Amino acid sequence: MTTGPRVELRICRLVWEAANPPARAGLRAAVEAELAVLLGGCPTVDRAVPADPAVAAHARRIARAVHEALRAGPPPSPGAAPAQAGAPAP
Repeated sequence: MTTGPRVELRICRLVWEAANPPARAGLRAAVEAELAVLLGGCPTVDRAVPADPAVAAHARRIARAVHEALRAGPPPSPGAAPAQAGAPAP
């Protein structure tokens, strides 16, 4: 059995500016499911995705933002010179 990389995501604060914030468990499950798909796997736990299309859409956006950040790699160290266009990354 092959296992993929382990990703641990901690969102310290998420501001939901709407009248009815979603249930945390439902939003978390939707973000996990979308991130699993983006990372090339599939959700290993059968979890219900929110029935509310707005919550599902927000979960997709959160997961895609995390995925893009993972693909971009670590941020440059403070004081490092910015990369030039067309120049190879160090």
